[in-house]
Amino acid sequence: MSISTLLWIAAAGPEAAAGVAWETSGAFETYLEARAKSWIDAKVELVVSDDPAASNLDDLGVAKWTMQALKGCEAQAGRTNSTSEQLFVKYMVHWREHIDAAAEEVRRRLRPD
Repeated sequence: MSISTLLWIAAAGPEAAAGVAWETSGAFETYLEARAKSWIDAKVELVVSDDPAASNLDDLGVAKWTMQALKGCEAQAGRTNSTSEQLFVKYMVHWREHIDAAAEEVRRRLRPD
């Protein structure tokens, strides 16, 4: 695990990990939440460390990742939930906002007092 990831984990509070506002909570939603958090954490690490790869993020790539995550979570959970799928997609549509907010929070917490 990189230094940036450790800093992100240490600096990010519960507000940074709010995640999707699920209507139900089961294995499918738990898998989706974990995938989204892991993906966002990785992208925040790129942004905070000024990695040029952060500029490669785009809506099409995120949409493809979102569909793969849904399929993978369905396979893991053994079922799906159309309401949860819709909530997850709506959440991921705002991926830039989630990454920017989390990166700003990390930077804010890492600034000297």
